[in-house]
Amino acid sequence: MTKLLTKSVPFTFNRYGYYYFSRRVPADLIQHYSYPRIVQGLKTRSAHTAKRRALVAAAKLDEYWSHLRMTDPDLIGRNLLRSGFKSHSWHTQHDVFTATKANITLHEALETYLVQKGANKGKTFYAAAQRACAYLVEACGAKDLADYSRADALKYRDYLIAKGMAGSSVSRVISSIRAVINFAISEYALDLKNPFVGMYHDRLAGVSKRLPIPIEDIRKVQQQMLISKR
Repeated sequence: MTKLLTKSVPFTFNRYGYYYFSRRVPADLIQHYSYPRIVQGLKTRSAHTAKRRALVAAAKLDEYWSHLRMTDPDLIGRNLLRSGFKSHSWHTQHDVFTATKANITLHEALETYLVQKGANKGKTFYAAAQRACAYLVEACGAKDLADYSRADALKYRDYLIAKGMAGSSVSRVISSIRAVINFAISEYALDLKNPFVGMYHDRLAGVSKRLPIPIEDIRKVQQQMLISKR
């Protein structure tokens, strides 16, 4: 079904009804990128809307890639170009791509994480990621990834502790939110640091030590089993 949906919508793939723009970076321009493929949610279930947005994005990329090729110092005849063409910085076009990459929301990051990493995963995987993001929204609000700060991360940690979670549970939740954001940073080639990395908290807080079963109780159980067999 997914293949049928995306055949008529170039430069896209479809996951769980949502369309994603996807295009491989040309081999001669790969040095300009930290990731070999550009992937971004188109925020629509409509094939018509996805096609329009994907074609616009592809055209902008083609234009920008042409610019990158023109600035190649080894370009034949580059010394004959008019000064305007040599010095034209294309700030507007570049800013479009910079903004597109930076303005990834927490919701988009979660959606991408679940779609790309969730194949063949159980309900626990989905629940853990969704719960971690829901807690972050409750503690710090829904933001673009670039807007979450270290202060937000610490506030998030303190929020989880204030909920009465044991240290081991806090660790699991922080691990989940860290994984969601790390995946989005990698997938969208974002120039961001994950503020949820390297936070300290007491992992043993609220964790009760499991004591061994007393030998007397073991012997009582064994005695009862012998009696029941008679």
